[in-house]
Amino acid sequence: MDNAAMKRFAIKATVFGVISIAVMLQRSATKHIMITDASGVTIDRGTAKDAYKILVDRKASDSQKGKLTIPLSKSVSSDDIVLEDGYMDHELRIHIDSREEGFYLDNAVVTDLDIFESAICYKENDTGSVCLDFKLNDFYVNESSLTESSTIEIEFAKPSQKYDKIVLVNPDGGALEGSDETYAPDADAVLDVAMLLKNLAEKDDNNIRFFFTRTGETASSDDKMLNAIKASEADLVVEIGLIKDPAEEGVISRYNDTFFTRGLNNAGFADLLERNCAKKTGAKAIGIFSTTDDDKFLMGATVPGARIEVGCEGSKFLGSAGYKKKAAEGIYDAVLEAFEELE
Repeated sequence: MDNAAMKRFAIKATVFGVISIAVMLQRSATKHIMITDASGVTIDRGTAKDAYKILVDRKASDSQKGKLTIPLSKSVSSDDIVLEDGYMDHELRIHIDSREEGFYLDNAVVTDLDIFESAICYKENDTGSVCLDFKLNDFYVNESSLTESSTIEIEFAKPSQKYDKIVLVNPDGGALEGSDETYAPDADAVLDVAMLLKNLAEKDDNNIRFFFTRTGETASSDDKMLNAIKASEADLVVEIGLIKDPAEEGVISRYNDTFFTRGLNNAGFADLLERNCAKKTGAKAIGIFSTTDDDKFLMGATVPGARIEVGCEGSKFLGSAGYKKKAAEGIYDAVLEAFEELE
């Protein structure tokens, strides 16, 4: 083999080695903890007989400082862990199929953070599954990782420390005009649109974080939602609802006409929501109107915000998955345009 051939062989071997290492690192990085969003869900903390306080070691090593480090029994893998982020309740729950329900009676979590109000372990079933319930003192985002030393490491931050742009979404649903129901029968369609919006945002790379006042049937209280606007450090708020008048077929947008912001104002954002949703769905743009005083979410917002009503009760469109997906896309496009105007 001549020198030129040897050089080519060496280069190929080096490239192959680099690629192999990259693949190994990628595979190791794919070990992840399943994360679910528990916003707006009522947290059931179980009963005292099924719970005990988790041991907390405040003597964090240099590598553990600024984190919550949770030990795991050797039998636990990434598939056995679900992290449930209940930011609306200032709560983080970690479900572990450990098969050792008393593990945290003898094995302490380690942290030097002072953001925890309580740390409780709840028995979930008779096979050893437990829930570690951490009550926090404020609204935080978190990043978790599963280490090679069989621990979960979680770092916490205020939303603005991690994201350039933040949106708080309230899937309202609303009651029909003249109805005593808290939510209209088609309120699940509103939640469907919100969850499609959530999926759309998570797949994009615009560094926009969407928070939701609820991701299930349980709604947050007005006070909790208003507190979340400030605590989440939201730049925009969006309310998704239903048209109260069943005779109206199309999309309507509403806004707070008593609070004005520099740059993008509430009416301007409402217009963006209506135009983009009508364009995407092909529905009639009925108009933009001021909201009513009983809309506590919008009336209490001090950042640009608007409500988009994506259809009325009994609408054939609300039963269409394609329509709801287009409505979510319209909302997302309106948010992108709004941030362009805010810059």
